[in-house]
Amino acid sequence: MDDLAAAKDHETGPAGGDPVEPPRERWWSKRLWLPRPVYESLPAVYVLLGIGALSSALYMPGWTWILPYLVLLAIACIHAGIVVSAMRFRRRRARKAEAQLAEAPVVCENSPPYDSQ
Repeated sequence: MDDLAAAKDHETGPAGGDPVEPPRERWWSKRLWLPRPVYESLPAVYVLLGIGALSSALYMPGWTWILPYLVLLAIACIHAGIVVSAMRFRRRRARKAEAQLAEAPVVCENSPPYDSQ
């Protein structure tokens, strides 16, 4: 009987009021799946944005108050592009090594030699 009462409390709320809804997934916490060409080109886009910000900071006449912000943005974008590229490279290299280990034959030291006759 206690289980039935607990289930009723869960359905209607703690004081028998409005029903309790399960928490909805927020739009910012949903996974975002990008098309592969867009995903693969993101590090290059970051670096290009950084180079563009740096060049605009170097060649912009006047507007001295915005120059430090452009330089910081340029450094951040270039750094992000390099870091994302390095992380992807390391992960792909690790997956490739794991796949090669999975395909390699297991050799036991105590087993008799294998003859292919």
